[in-house]
Order: sequence, then structure tokens, then C-alpha cells
Amino acid sequence: MKKLSKSDFILEGKADFLLAACVTYTCDIPQLTQAGIPGKIPLTPTLDAEFISTGKVFSLGEIAETPKGVPTPALITRAVHELSPFSALEILNLGLQVEPLQCKLINLDISPSPSITQDKGFDARVIFDKGFAYGKKYQLKGDYLIIGESTPSGTTTAQACITALGYETMGLFASSFKDAPSSIKEETITASLSKLHSNMSLFEKLGHTADNMLVFLAGFILSCSRRFNLVLAGGTQMAAVLLIANKIAGRQAIHHDHRHIHLCTTKWIAEDKCSNIQGLLDQLDFSLKAYYADFSFQDTQHPALKLYDEGEAKEGVGAGACLAYAFSKGISQKEITTKIESYLR
Repeated sequence: MKKLSKSDFILEGKADFLLAACVTYTCDIPQLTQAGIPGKIPLTPTLDAEFISTGKVFSLGEIAETPKGVPTPALITRAVHELSPFSALEILNLGLQVEPLQCKLINLDISPSPSITQDKGFDARVIFDKGFAYGKKYQLKGDYLIIGESTPSGTTTAQACITALGYETMGLFASSFKDAPSSIKEETITASLSKLHSNMSLFEKLGHTADNMLVFLAGFILSCSRRFNLVLAGGTQMAAVLLIANKIAGRQAIHHDHRHIHLCTTKWIAEDKCSNIQGLLDQLDFSLKAYYADFSFQDTQHPALKLYDEGEAKEGVGAGACLAYAFSKGISQKEITTKIESYLR
């Protein structure tokens, strides 16, 4: 994975930004994720969508933050949008418990994903087809697309479904925690995988182990990559999207142009000792251009932001690619940090 310098980026020009916002009720499992306010975790993608769109939240009195007070990476994405606006900023509703307010919201008639521990799964084929169809019709406003995600407990569903598809996953997936809650995560994944049997189809397996975001974006990138460049803005969850797309394209002989697909994440993921995103990307049938933004909060005096550099938050809401995008527009680390600090006063 290549480190991006302070002046270059994967692609040139202005980018559209799409946020894939999704709830999987896997996030209701106690102590599985810290991506949000305890007891209100399903609100996290709603609040993230509102904040990146407006700089405010409406569905709750405060932004999403971890129990230790680490604020959502939505602050990073919003800061970049204010410093160098995207050509478009829209929200994909891939199954939200509460619709966000004051957003350019794309509703696709998708309900939240069930917990992967529940007996009944979701119809992954329908969700994939919706993603594929939307990728065919999406019209760029700028020169290329950056797509991020907000899906609490998404690393657990990502690991479960990638394991179900036969990929190697041990020790490769990140967590919202500094020290991953491995026993809870393993129990959840084991419960999910125990529902599977050998005569299940690929989509049936995904319906019991994945979430809407993973499956929808797999379809989306397979179709839209035929027409334009896109950057998957995220860490191990976006690597899982690629592996799902890889498996489906191989099984169904779906033509796509992988030369148009890129991945960009944060330094916190690239250097995370509890995961290995490169180990996931190496299992693809094609080579991928993958990068990380060389950004840290070394310039801040804010204690909550300093926790990012200690591993208490790592990625989400497109943060890594947005940071790299800002650098490509000549915006400095200090300018980004100052803008983010202004939201916390």
C-alpha cells in the first residue's frame, strides 16, 4: 500500500462524494462496536450523514462519538468538504433506522440489515441487483467518485461474509476499538457461520453473514467501473466489498474494469497492528491501486483528537480518501486540523 505524499492523489480533478449509510442490527450486540453513543449505535450513520452534509446534527443533540469521547471521522470529511468542496455530496440510504435530515438523500427502498446472529437473513441478491442497477445509472457531476461508508459493526459482518466466501480472514480485519474485542467478535462470527450449509448459494451465504452496504457496493462498483474512475474510501470493510465483487464477478462472468477501481484509507488503518488490509487485497484476482493518506493529529492540542493517533479510531465516513483529496488541493494537515477543532469548541 502506497503512502500518498502531501501533494499528490490517485486521480486529478474534482470528485463527487457518496456516503453509503447503513444499519446492521449486529451493532446491537453489547460491546461489539464503539462506533457511536452506547444505546444509540443505530443512529450513528444518520448523524454522520447529517454532519457531513451540513456541519450539524438534527436527529440527536450531539455528534456520534465513542465511550472515550473520540468524535466520529465525519468531522474529517466535513472539514475537507468545507475547505475544498466536492462537486456533489449525497447520501445513499442503504437501510437506516432513522432518515437523516437536511441531506441530499437517495432512497432505494432498503430496510436495515438483520443481525448476522439471527436465523433469518436478508435477500442479498435483491440488494446486489439494486447496487448494480444504480451503478449503471449514476451520473457523475465531477471527474470521478469517492465513496465512503458509515456502518457500525461493519467490520464484524465483513469478516463473517468474507470467511463464508472462502477467503482467509484471521487477523486481517480492523475494529473500531484500539484493542479489538476478539472474543465477542469471534462468537458473533461463529454464530453467523453456523447457519450456513454446503448447498447454499453464494447470495444465500451473503444474506446470513453480510450487510446491505457490503453487498450493494459490490454490485455498484462492478457496473459503474465500466464508465468512470472511483475511489473506495475506507479500510477493511471496503476491502471486503472488493472481495465480494471479485467472487461474484468470477462466478457470474460479470465484465468490469478494475483499472478504474482504487482504494484509499487512513494511516491509522495502514499501520494498524490488529489488522492487515494488504493481506485482504492480496487475495483479489486483479491488482489494485491502494493508498493511504499520510495524516495525523500531531498538530492538535485537543485530547479527543489525539486519541486517533493512539488507535482509538481508525477510519470511516470516507476519511482517508477525503484527507488525500484535500492534500491534492493544496490544503495542509494543519489547516485540516484547525477546521476539525472548530467543530469541537
